[in-house]
Amino acid sequence: MEIEIKIRLPTEEDTARLERALGGSPISSEDQDNVFFEGFHKELIKNKLVFRIRIIEKSGKDPVAVVALKGNAVLVDGIAKVEEEEEEIDCKVAKQIIDNPNLILEVAKSHRLLKKIVERVPCKDGYTHMGRFKNVRHKYQWQEYVVEVDRTEYPHGMAYEVEIESTDPENAKARL
Repeated sequence: MEIEIKIRLPTEEDTARLERALGGSPISSEDQDNVFFEGFHKELIKNKLVFRIRIIEKSGKDPVAVVALKGNAVLVDGIAKVEEEEEEIDCKVAKQIIDNPNLILEVAKSHRLLKKIVERVPCKDGYTHMGRFKNVRHKYQWQEYVVEVDRTEYPHGMAYEVEIESTDPENAKARL
């Protein structure tokens, strides 16, 4: 179970102000390409599941790809709780799947989480893209927390968000 505080920030200026308050220099930065998949008959959404492949690029490092399955998400007063499983996948294979979602069934034969996804919710007519967005994530150390500040680029505009994972989100939120 992933538990995190999620707070939307209204503008780039508010985001920059928060980052200055967090010390100005992130401990790490990531460029993320997030691609979401769905069955042709909306099988995943009908089961309240989200299936994503994320390509993560960090300066000076080889890209990493991660398959994620999320379900039963609940967001109340800025605190999100979601069942989540993640597993790395070869970056070249991930990019091939992004280019051709029909490869999911073939790759699932040798990838544990993809196999779980296709067995849990069979999509008899295959998979398609559901959506895509890119974001830049800056991570800051603040007290005992890692604070993630995202600038997300959607086709319709930008969004700004802060996330903090915590086993005690109410306390973390109050301190923030």
